[in-house]
Amino acid sequence: MKNPTFNLGRYLLNGNTVIGRPDNEFIDILSESDDLPRVLGLLESDIPVIRRVCAADATLLVPLDPRARVFSIAVNYPAHGAEAKVAPPVRPVIFYKAPSNFVGHGGELNPNSHLTSKFDYEGEIAVVIGSTCKNATEENALSFVAGVCAFNDGSARDLSKVSLGEGESAKTWPDWTANKALDGGSAMGPTITCGPQVLSALGERSLTITTRLNGEQVQGESMKAMIFSTEQIIATLSSYMTLLPGDVIATGTPAGVGVARNRFLTSGDKLEFEVSGLDVLQVQVA
Repeated sequence: MKNPTFNLGRYLLNGNTVIGRPDNEFIDILSESDDLPRVLGLLESDIPVIRRVCAADATLLVPLDPRARVFSIAVNYPAHGAEAKVAPPVRPVIFYKAPSNFVGHGGELNPNSHLTSKFDYEGEIAVVIGSTCKNATEENALSFVAGVCAFNDGSARDLSKVSLGEGESAKTWPDWTANKALDGGSAMGPTITCGPQVLSALGERSLTITTRLNGEQVQGESMKAMIFSTEQIIATLSSYMTLLPGDVIATGTPAGVGVARNRFLTSGDKLEFEVSGLDVLQVQVA
């Protein structure tokens, strides 16, 4: 497990969820049960390989523990703020998503068409927490990160605000849950990429996120453009609450989202989310 870079995934194998490390046509099984947080917490040691199985015999699942919390950062790229017509925030703006919101690589996004007609994508770079973290500093924040993966923050744009009262003069209030937490509307994966190289890239802010819709690039930006660094985000969030192994933090989306293009997702649309140096996350709208 001390290789410079390796991937960690959740798999369905013979009816059970296991944790493994893919290796070409094989998977090295590291846990025979669905205990991703425990494995993440042991990455600094040599985790013994229990057995090796053929990758064809396993089904890749979303690399997200069912008990984990998922946090997302709003308006963390200036150009995205500009297209949304909002000013840059003075501190990270954090909202919550639930594990049931996510599908994995090769899966189908649920457009939740009974709830929204403005289903949108947001490609992001997400970090996965590997050890318990409270009151982190910017200097030590990355020591609590186990790895990185691609992330799609599915959004229901027509549910983003709720009216307070009726009539044209009624004010509105943000409704983050209705907008962002629809079951099956988001995605992450394919696996969690771990190791010192990817953590160094986080610190250098050299990773990029690219989103392609039906083969056309619609988003593309480097982490260098982020308003708040990963370290600042972790320090802020961990000052509010204790972060636990398996928790996920999506660091924000760049410009190019569908609402700014007046191009919302429809059935059959194919999406690709690529973090530089990582495997590409591919999903399709059901």
